[in-house]
Amino acid sequence: MKKVLDYSVSDLMSGLRSVMQKEMSASRRLSAILTLLCEQLHMPSAVFYMMRPGEVLERYMMVGKSGQLPCFVRLGEAVAGEVALSKKVRIVYAKTGFNKTVFAVPVLRGSEVVAVLEMRSDKVQSLPNEVIESVENVAMILAEFLPELKVGKTSEKLGNISPSSQIEGIPLVRGFALGSVLIHRRFEVTGSILTDNPNREIKALNGAFARVQRLLKKRLNRTGLPIEEKELFDGYLMFLNDAVWKDKVLSSIQSGLTAQVALQKVAEEMMDKMRSSGDVYWRERAKDFQDLTVRLMQSLEQKSTRKKIVGNKILVADTLGASELLDYDLKHIKGIVLEDASQTTHVVIVARAYRIPLIGGVKDVAKMFSDSAPVAMDAVRGVIYLRPTDEVLEMLRVQKQHLLRLARMEARHRDKPAFTKDGKRISLMLNLGLSAGLDKLPSCDGVGLYRTELLFMTAKSFPDIKAQTEAYKRVLALAKGLPVVFRTLDIGSDKVLPYLTQQTEENPAMGWRSIRMVLDRRALLRNQLRALVRATAGDVLRVMFPMVTDVSEFLEAKRTLDIEVKNAMARKEKVPKEIIIGTMLEVPSLIFQLEKLLPYVDFVSVGTNDLAQFMFAADRTNALLSNRYDVLSPAFLKMLKYVADMCTAFNVKCSVCGEMASRPVDALTLVALGYRVLSMSPEALGGVKMAVSSLELARFEKYLYSRLDSAQSSLREDLYAYLRDHHVQLGDLQ
Repeated sequence: MKKVLDYSVSDLMSGLRSVMQKEMSASRRLSAILTLLCEQLHMPSAVFYMMRPGEVLERYMMVGKSGQLPCFVRLGEAVAGEVALSKKVRIVYAKTGFNKTVFAVPVLRGSEVVAVLEMRSDKVQSLPNEVIESVENVAMILAEFLPELKVGKTSEKLGNISPSSQIEGIPLVRGFALGSVLIHRRFEVTGSILTDNPNREIKALNGAFARVQRLLKKRLNRTGLPIEEKELFDGYLMFLNDAVWKDKVLSSIQSGLTAQVALQKVAEEMMDKMRSSGDVYWRERAKDFQDLTVRLMQSLEQKSTRKKIVGNKILVADTLGASELLDYDLKHIKGIVLEDASQTTHVVIVARAYRIPLIGGVKDVAKMFSDSAPVAMDAVRGVIYLRPTDEVLEMLRVQKQHLLRLARMEARHRDKPAFTKDGKRISLMLNLGLSAGLDKLPSCDGVGLYRTELLFMTAKSFPDIKAQTEAYKRVLALAKGLPVVFRTLDIGSDKVLPYLTQQTEENPAMGWRSIRMVLDRRALLRNQLRALVRATAGDVLRVMFPMVTDVSEFLEAKRTLDIEVKNAMARKEKVPKEIIIGTMLEVPSLIFQLEKLLPYVDFVSVGTNDLAQFMFAADRTNALLSNRYDVLSPAFLKMLKYVADMCTAFNVKCSVCGEMASRPVDALTLVALGYRVLSMSPEALGGVKMAVSSLELARFEKYLYSRLDSAQSSLREDLYAYLRDHHVQLGDLQ
């Protein structure tokens, strides 16, 4: 028989108001509310479960008689798990045992279950509707101060019970890490919006600019500063010295806004323009600009940016600026998890410089993790283990040892020339640009692609001939006699110059770009070629033209170079002792003109990124198509083989400078197709060199050619299996 008890909703709500008015920590407030519920509902036990990543509830706090309750409850299991799944109140009665009445209420923030409140009694109790409704109101109040609780820690000793969940992302910096979660929280603007003293606000803004500038210069003057940091802070100083956007902030202050609000308003407007740019470079710089803005806002409030931490931490953030990362004591940051998934953000570049494993592309990352939760990272496969089991930790320990062995193997090959096992010499070169940040070249055969457009993209206006000449001389000095192939200006499509009026195009990737643009605006090409001639005076000039679709375009560009050389000679200037001219092969139409083209060129460099995009009619920036087409398809490989064979027949050197050359399996396939020169990113050099040195080329060629007529959409798995079976070192951990 259910026993009817007297309940006072008014006493419950009065007691709740009293608890909420008192000054106390969030944890003590929760304990006081649970105690109050036990008293008013005549129930001897209250349990509070917190929702954790991986669809699991964790017992956070218990008041009264404990009984035998699990530390973790999965969604749909037990009363609490059923309530979390259904998002509805549940009352369960039992005839025996301590828990004769279990009353559970979901704690909701919006439509999301963030916790479950559970009351338990050793008696059968009938609860009136007004009592149930009042407890639901209590749950609403609990949801409000829930973020203040020190999540990730429980008041219970959890022992060895630890449900491990896996979260997948994109590995951006390889490695393994173990630590506890540290949620990165961005600085937020607080205080007044309007000011009645603009002069005071302007003075504060100028002070913030000066302080941040001093701090950046101080960091730049440190000894042993990684080049990645130097480039980052040089870029920030460039932003700080830009009078245009600062004047806009000052104007907003004059209109009545406080310095912080004016700074945020103008910065958001500028970042929106950068983010909407068709140029990847400026979209990435928007993150740096946001990072700098946060630093200025902190300076306005005179807040220290340095963050003191102890222990091994896995830094978790939806977005993280590179300088925000550098504000942490990096010896304690063992890994980073981000929602952003771009390889080219400065935070990824800085993390790579400090060898901090980083996984990106984790959606709703702030909701997936809680502070202090134990985490293990496999940033080779892109897997994060929340509360890892002993088995997971042992697996990662073995994988980490394997990775260290691979690194040692790569190091042994780093300074040696690349020969296959059967003695074929392969030239491995680098793809570089101004932002490469190298003090010296790693052991390689030269620079197979120097992207000259990066000089233009980082300038406020068109670099003059003198600035270009000096930049090209620096690259040659860096190469120390090794060959450097300069690609002429490749702009348009996703590379937009902010100071160049751009045409509105429906499909810019196939529009007015690269060689088409500079042939139409011939002064651009002539100035660049003049600078290249001057930079290589008395030396060898190696130059190639991008995005050539027709032989006539190449001949017109070559004729322009000839004119600049003749003009230099007429001015009695020193000219290159030798000029080697080539073309990028990125457009399928040029393949059908090779017989006409090859007599005029000294070399051909295949840009596989655009070539694959145009061949498959698949936008390479479209995530929906990223896994649909593969450069290791028989059709694409047969096309590459035809190009290599034609170049051999005309005695023209042929190389590949697209992303294919940076991946070991792809690179070895290119070698088997007849390419003896590969140009790649600096970080790929060691892995490709190790793979080449362990390949018996003649046998692999026979296998590859036997598969080229296959009807499969991709040969990747077959080629991978062959290379693994023949003990080729591919630098993976499988």
